[in-house]
Amino acid sequence: MNYYIVTSEVFGSLIPGNIQFAHRSQDNNKWVVTTTETIVDVILTFNSVPELSAYTFDNHADWTGGEVGIDEWDIEETEYLNGL
Repeated sequence: MNYYIVTSEVFGSLIPGNIQFAHRSQDNNKWVVTTTETIVDVILTFNSVPELSAYTFDNHADWTGGEVGIDEWDIEETEYLNGL
């Protein structure tokens, strides 16, 4: 699995069936995404779910609008559903 932050434009070009988890930023311009695809045009790349989760906690205002980020269990267990 690959862990990224990408622009909304890049996210729109991904194959939905390859996406395991996706979460849009508060400003609707970026996405946290886990996918089997290898993406070259990324904002950030992470090596693991814990690293990705920690980033969202450090930058929580961008991702949740609250005082918390995206939990590891949420990234690992929530399945992306295209169109929802």
